[in-house]
Amino acid sequence: MSERYPEDQALLSMAEDGPTGVEYIPTGLNPYYLQFRRLVHRLLLAAGRANDLRVYQDGELSIGVRPGRCWLGGEGRAFSGVEGSAVATNATTWVWLASDGMHTSTTGLPADRTTFVPLAKVTSGAATISGMEDLRGEAFLHVPTLATLGLEVDAAKINAVLAEAGDEVTAAALNRLTGGAQSTADEDHRHLRFAQAQDTAASLRLRNDSGGPEANIGLVLDLPLKASAELELFRSLDNGYLTQRQGTTVFQMVGCVHAEVIAAGELTASQTGRLAGAVAVDGQVVDVVLSVGRNLQSSVGTDGLGATAKVNGVALATSGPTITSAAGSGHRSTALGDGTAAVLKTDGTVDVRRGDVLTVDLARTASGTVSVEAADVSVLVVIRVKQPE
Repeated sequence: MSERYPEDQALLSMAEDGPTGVEYIPTGLNPYYLQFRRLVHRLLLAAGRANDLRVYQDGELSIGVRPGRCWLGGEGRAFSGVEGSAVATNATTWVWLASDGMHTSTTGLPADRTTFVPLAKVTSGAATISGMEDLRGEAFLHVPTLATLGLEVDAAKINAVLAEAGDEVTAAALNRLTGGAQSTADEDHRHLRFAQAQDTAASLRLRNDSGGPEANIGLVLDLPLKASAELELFRSLDNGYLTQRQGTTVFQMVGCVHAEVIAAGELTASQTGRLAGAVAVDGQVVDVVLSVGRNLQSSVGTDGLGATAKVNGVALATSGPTITSAAGSGHRSTALGDGTAAVLKTDGTVDVRRGDVLTVDLARTASGTVSVEAADVSVLVVIRVKQPE
């Protein structure tokens, strides 16, 4: 559907266009040619800017560009125009204006739109130009981006600004820069590095404000001349305990207490109900260790010692620690891999409370000929302190 004009009567009654100042020739004016020239003159004045940098055909396979002004490279520029610029046959030629003048290409416009003004796309056949598309509207009718406005920043630009600012950088200024609601350094940013350059004591508090179940926070310490590798402290997500890692070695930093029974001298008979004491804190029994200062030696390798640790009369392990004659002579301990380690129960018996009573039964087996009696027998009950819920 074609564009409509105003109603005939309204159009005939118009005397002058307000925005442009172009006058309409009165109906019946005779002679009209002077008024017509005035009309053309006023139209040319009104359309002058539309002619800036306009591409036109001035030969069968050549173009020209009208003079004009534009904004390019952060400054206003005047272009004097060109004539007789050849275009390729059977091709599409893109025309644009850069800071060093007019350019043409049959492969397209440059990628960086901030470095040029697009002018036209010219289509040609074997002998003449067959079409021309005006591209100037892409320069003055577009939605600006941060890049085209020069507002994009990167680390280098920020560093340059801060280097120029010097002592004028303040918490309030940085707050305005980041758009934060606070002006204190604690609220606006976080430091991931803590440096101590003085040979004095230092303290550091870490706080995890996240409530997520997978949230974690860690501390890495670099102790010059003290450790061969960095020391890392973190809370284990598996069990909630504070964990220390140095190189490939990992320790769980949890509070532990212990109870023990010691049978000094030679043990020549089994013993029952040896008091190890009362549990000092709420926690969990994590090991029962049997050690001997001198291991029993017998003609039967299965002869030896076993221990049964109990809490309030109930055995803590499904099978207690044992050390037999076959483990060898001298000092032996299940904590060092000698004999057989205890297998603790998994039914909750190992969960102990402060005030529970620990006892130990010592069992001596001697079915063969004993050549060396066991001596200085000890049983260690290790309790890991319960972590707060």
